[in-house]
Amino acid sequence: MSQKRALNEIERFLSSAAPEVLSIAGRWGVGKTYAWDTMLQAKRATAALRHYAYVSAFGLKSLEAVKTAIVQSTVSLQGNELEPTVDSFVEHLRSFEGLRKLGGEVTRKGLNIFATGAAAIPHVGKMADLLAPGASLLIRNQIVCIDDIERAGKGLDVADILGLVSFLRERRNCKVVLLLNEDGLGKQGAKYRQYLEKVVDQAVAFEPTAEESIAAALPPGDALGELVAKHAIALGITNIRVIRRIRRFLSYLEPQLAGLHDGVADNVVHSIVLIGWCVFEPKLAPDIERVRRHNLFLGMLGEDQRTAEELRDDQILQSYGFGGFDKLDELIFDGLKAGAFDTDALQMALAEVNGRYANEDARKAIQKPWDTFGESFDADADALMDSLVASIENHADAMSPAQASDALDVLRELGRPQEAERLLPIYLEAQNGRPREFFATGREGARRLIDPAIAAAFEQKLNDMPLEKDPAQILVDIGTKNGWNPADVAFLATVPVDKYVDLLRQLRGDDLHSAVRAGLRFGEFANPDGNDQEVAKRMDAALKKIGEDNALNRMRVKPYLKNEAPAEQAE
Repeated sequence: MSQKRALNEIERFLSSAAPEVLSIAGRWGVGKTYAWDTMLQAKRATAALRHYAYVSAFGLKSLEAVKTAIVQSTVSLQGNELEPTVDSFVEHLRSFEGLRKLGGEVTRKGLNIFATGAAAIPHVGKMADLLAPGASLLIRNQIVCIDDIERAGKGLDVADILGLVSFLRERRNCKVVLLLNEDGLGKQGAKYRQYLEKVVDQAVAFEPTAEESIAAALPPGDALGELVAKHAIALGITNIRVIRRIRRFLSYLEPQLAGLHDGVADNVVHSIVLIGWCVFEPKLAPDIERVRRHNLFLGMLGEDQRTAEELRDDQILQSYGFGGFDKLDELIFDGLKAGAFDTDALQMALAEVNGRYANEDARKAIQKPWDTFGESFDADADALMDSLVASIENHADAMSPAQASDALDVLRELGRPQEAERLLPIYLEAQNGRPREFFATGREGARRLIDPAIAAAFEQKLNDMPLEKDPAQILVDIGTKNGWNPADVAFLATVPVDKYVDLLRQLRGDDLHSAVRAGLRFGEFANPDGNDQEVAKRMDAALKKIGEDNALNRMRVKPYLKNEAPAEQAE
């Protein structure tokens, strides 16, 4: 049931004084409580019953605790607030004749249960204890909302809650609404369904549309929020908390987006909405590791051996227009996992993306073949391939390694392998003058299938380029200070293995041990990123090379290699 229909049902429920039980069930975060509160606030003046209590069963361990919480939370709908206060609690107790008489007795004994404001605070706890055994006697002729019944504490059974609900309807003339996530009931789900027909008069499945969830989650007049809304609707995200979390994390990046091409902001939002959904709602979103390995032609080249779940994930990504996981996506993913972004690394990545967007004509020319590919089922393979050839010939300097790899793969698959081989050196030559970090992207193969010839050429570029910093000093500093910055790690990930071998041969004593430990440590992190893994991999390879020198060095490196013996030296 959509949010609109659910709100109509809540309005009907509030308009009648007839005792009734309404259940509203939906996944966590879709806005059940928000919808209930919104309609109650709108209809409080005309609600048939004039007292209301909201209680969360989260952590409550007994029915007595639930009853006491209802009494303590009851407020009059005549007032301006739905949240209970000390004064609202005292005012509620005053409405009972028997308690007024009891109040007179206990006041004479030094307990003023009808004091108001700050004067009442010392007495409220004592009064709550006094009322607990008979709390159900004070619950009558009112609206009661019991939320989170699937999160009730140990000792409070769902059958007991439903028994109390039935009693309040039958014997206390109450209207009760239950808010719950039925999937969260676990083993008690069967028991809930067993009693549902006997206790609940109207059961509403709360399933808002993505548009309804967006309207509840994001305020109007927010430019980036509108981009979030567009992409969240495209993915069908309905969890309000997830949408708000994504928008909050995006706000941390807003200062860095200022002054950049509009396309950069859309690129960032497009990625953070998808990746945020995967991180914050993994049971419904595509598997994040599948997303990290995705490319537009996955399953199209060669035999398709994807499972049904993998096919579903790929279809979502294909429909969303997600081409592949790049450096910027990796940084966004790391930031969402860690709870904070690496702003220095992000600034570098955003500058690179902004540079690509600056040449809008080139960007459109690079994108044109993929638009041709996805917009119809026409037999236009030649037009597609001609467009790919033109994009590389004219705009290779604006292409990422992943884009070039996809283009070459399609040319080979559709019957123009010679054209692909002709274009490869054109693309490579266009990358002359790039910084070291760009050529490190050729190692993305663990996540993306970068063309092997591109990867090999980029690796050779890294080997040939002079080192502008001293990797030995960086490693020693990391090992001794136990701290580093991402730019240094990115640099170390580009240093050739032979350079690692050279620096290890040059270092002595504590500096040597610090450098080795520092390099290997990057592979021991719980969630190492691509640069972390590459530094550890290169240090490991350098140690193995040194171990191949002679028997003495094999003994020296063995403690570092996790029981991996280096290859025996050829005689």
